[in-house]
Amino acid sequence: MDLFTNLEQRLETLVKKFETLKEANTVLEKSLAVKEQALQEAEAALEKVSQEREVIRQRIDKILKRLEILDQGESA
Repeated sequence: MDLFTNLEQRLETLVKKFETLKEANTVLEKSLAVKEQALQEAEAALEKVSQEREVIRQRIDKILKRLEILDQGESA
């Protein structure tokens, strides 16, 4: 009978460890989902900033070209 009792105890220990690991896995999956969402939001924000930067660069280039034209007109 001791053999069966020992096996039952070991099985119970393994089942408890499995349940604990399963719960930990669920927590990690939820954490990963939150971090993936945060990453997507950060990537979207970065894309927006990049687009705004490009618009500003184009406007500055346009202003510089106008200034060059004015400068050339004054030199002539």
